[in-house]
Amino acid sequence: MALLGSTEIEVKQFGRDVSVANDPKAKLMYYLSCMKTVLQMDKDDEDLKRLTRFWTYRSLSESDTDLLILLCLALKPDVLMDKCIFQSDKMCGYMDNEFYEIEAVKNSLLVAGSVMIGGRSRRVSKIMTFKMPWLKEHWMNPMKELIEEQERKRAPAASKRKQEEDSGCTIL
Repeated sequence: MALLGSTEIEVKQFGRDVSVANDPKAKLMYYLSCMKTVLQMDKDDEDLKRLTRFWTYRSLSESDTDLLILLCLALKPDVLMDKCIFQSDKMCGYMDNEFYEIEAVKNSLLVAGSVMIGGRSRRVSKIMTFKMPWLKEHWMNPMKELIEEQERKRAPAASKRKQEEDSGCTIL
């Protein structure tokens, strides 16, 4: 019995031009939307749907913003780099980021005695390429801004708790 085969690789560009508001929430939501695409994350998850509709960034609650930050930290570029996202100015062309579908088509022919069985399997995956300014604009800068904003919002509450703890009276 012998297995003869060959593998063909096809790369197809896909995606569309989008306009993202100049707001850190919108930018980070777009980043998450991109990662959802390349990782083929659950399209039925309502939280994920809400957090990737970057045009609705104004309607995000504080808890949604916290969740957005956590998800984007879990899917940070360092974790995904050279696995499903790649820094490549050449593959981006005139765009700041591009999506590609990679198809590995394996054609094989299984020969068993005098009977031939033809088979074909296909594995499809998606990747995103980006230019470094895209990463700064859609992950680094918005992440920094949103974390600082969340810390500023929490600082008065933490300060108030500290004052309440310090203002207690001790009688000996």
